[in-house]
Amino acid sequence: MLGIYEKRRFTDGEKIWLGSYRNLTNVLHWHFECEIIRVIKGNAEIKIGDFCFATKENDCFFCAGEELHYIISKTDTLMDVMIFDEEIVRGIADKYVLATPKLSDNTAIQKGIEQIKKELSAKESFYCEAIENCAKELIINIFRNNCHKSRNDNSQFYKNLISKINDEAAFITFDDAVQYSGYSASHFSKMFKRLSGMNFSEYINVIRVENAITMLRNNNNFSMTTISSKCGFSTVRNFNRVFKKITGYSPCSLPKNFIIDTGLRISKSESFDPTDKNSILI
Repeated sequence: MLGIYEKRRFTDGEKIWLGSYRNLTNVLHWHFECEIIRVIKGNAEIKIGDFCFATKENDCFFCAGEELHYIISKTDTLMDVMIFDEEIVRGIADKYVLATPKLSDNTAIQKGIEQIKKELSAKESFYCEAIENCAKELIINIFRNNCHKSRNDNSQFYKNLISKINDEAAFITFDDAVQYSGYSASHFSKMFKRLSGMNFSEYINVIRVENAITMLRNNNNFSMTTISSKCGFSTVRNFNRVFKKITGYSPCSLPKNFIIDTGLRISKSESFDPTDKNSILI
């Protein structure tokens, strides 16, 4: 299964987003932020990483940053979702991983979520600092009260790799990325596909087409040959072929305000929302 990257945008200096949903359903996706899910009532299917759960009332789950996950709720299911910047829990969630995403000591989790809700609603002086302290205390309790082990991954490295690929998309090669990673080609390929949902060449083409769309909109005097070359395509013919495969349109016929939505990408686009339109944010 392929997972889509969701870029979470916080507001007003807050590093935490907390919302209550009725009938929350979303597609398989991931984000760099951590997430806590609490089932208030009803039933849902929740998949986090390799785990899949049929939930019941008061079940709580922790989803670490970069973990693929989805939620499929049954009618009239209510749940809280808290998404927060991993910087808040640096030294905890970035160094340790839980044995299972399903949590114990749910009463303490409920109290922590309700306290953060109050702070976010009242927005009194230093509320951002207050909710960050609440979140950190909540995570400490979660890792204290649930089996965990040292986390053996490369989250920061992967972010740096993606940043490098995005910045150098016009000329970076597979061999360049492999050399930067320090892994063997086969290990790099497996790691990249697991985290991005696509192979390296597919990802590069999406980024190059996104860059071409930006140039088409902002630099009307550039020829197709210039755009294709600047974005890393060897020929205009290859540019046209890849562009149409990804967008469904030729460069000349692309609709205004078109946004790439391939269903399998990490990109610079901030528009992707994994939540089904029938989900209700209360």
